Amino acid sequence: MRKSIEDDLKAIGLGLDAGILPTVFNRGVIRPDSSSVVLKPSGQEIADARHQSTRSATRPWERTAGGQGTTGQSRAPDSGAPFVQPGLRSRYAEGIGECRDAYPGLLAFPQERQMWLFAESDLIEGLGRRAAFAIQLPYTTRRPVQAWGFWTTAVSKTWIGPRHTNFPDGSICAFEPRDKTWLPGGSVTGLLDLYSLWAVRHLYLEKYGKWPGRQSVPIAAERLLELGDDEFCGCEHPFGKYAQCCRSSDQKNTSGSELLDFAMKTRRPPAEVLRFVWNPTSPPPRRDPITRQT
Repeated sequence: MRKSIEDDLKAIGLGLDAGILPTVFNRGVIRPDSSSVVLKPSGQEIADARHQSTRSATRPWERTAGGQGTTGQSRAPDSGAPFVQPGLRSRYAEGIGECRDAYPGLLAFPQERQMWLFAESDLIEGLGRRAAFAIQLPYTTRRPVQAWGFWTTAVSKTWIGPRHTNFPDGSICAFEPRDKTWLPGGSVTGLLDLYSLWAVRHLYLEKYGKWPGRQSVPIAAERLLELGDDEFCGCEHPFGKYAQCCRSSDQKNTSGSELLDFAMKTRRPPAEVLRFVWNPTSPPPRRDPITRQT
């Protein structure tokens, strides 16, 4: 990894730890907030600005276990919503054109009850790999949006996980819907920006062994097995890093069987999603929610 990439990645992580979100540019390029890092020479900054539009990143709030909501299961559906809500269908269709300006190469596949998307983010220029996202947008609030992230090169596709992904299907958990960070019918571009930020945080985790910024990890066994002492605690009311917040109480109150039970759980993308990522012109044909195939 080139030093310039390391510098940007480190600055992004330091900013997130300080509660400062980076800026998302077109093509999913993420750069540190200018107030948290030393600026490049002004000529280079001006040259960059001519070629890329910028957007403010939306504040993420992750929950690692469970389907973007309560632990261990998908978010409770809206029982009064129909299986197809025309308003959602039209809003997503209208947002695709705008999203293609921000994420060139975006592929969209409208179906009877949902839309599938395939998009890629550069994350950091010169990285040598990209983050690809397979996204299922249901036309109803009965089902949550689902997405899967992969590191891609010319010859490989590698699932991004397991941290901050859902059980058991390995789908992305980049925000907490109850915080209304992003809601059904919202900006498709904004959704991809959130996924791009999630991916760059995984890149930071891979490089430095630490998840940058605040996170939501409500299960004590999960915190013990996955959080580093210098990461922000993921409990409901954190007051600092994990070592100073919940580690001692988690060690005291979590049984060996609870740790073993969590450790035995697996997260893995469904076969239909893997095929789609390798052949993004052929989305899954299913009408019902994707389920993991063993």
